[in-house]
Amino acid sequence: MAIITIIDDDLELAEDVSLILAGAGHQVRLRGDIDGALEELTRSKPDLLILDVIFPENPAGGFDLARQLRSTAALKDLPVILLTSINQEFPMDFSARDIDPDWIPVQDFLEKPVPPAVLLACVDRLLRTASRQ
Repeated sequence: MAIITIIDDDLELAEDVSLILAGAGHQVRLRGDIDGALEELTRSKPDLLILDVIFPENPAGGFDLARQLRSTAALKDLPVILLTSINQEFPMDFSARDIDPDWIPVQDFLEKPVPPAVLLACVDRLLRTASRQ
C-alpha cells in the first residue's frame, strides 16, 4: 500500500481519483490548493504525488510546485504525475513527450478525464520505479 497525495482544486474529480486509488489498496490524501503544499509534503512525504497544473490563485501553480519539489532536498525524488485539463483550457497540445526535467520536472502527464486503468497503470509503474531507487 502506498500513500498518495492528490493536489487539485477540482475536489469532485480528486475524490473520484481517490476512490479509484483506494480501491487499488492505496491510502490517499486530498488537498484542494497549493498554498502551503510544499511544507505539508515535506512534513508528511507521500510515496507519490498527483498534481493539477491550473489553480485559481496561480494558472501555472502545478508547474511551479513541481519545480519547487525538485529543489527541496527531502522531496527531490518524489514521483509526480501531472493530471490536468490544460489542453482543454489552453490548447497547447501538451503531452508526456514534452516533459523536460528543468521546465516541468515530473515523471508523467495524464489528461483529465483519465481512464481508471490508465491511471492505475501509471501509478503502479512509478511506484515500482521509485521502490528500486
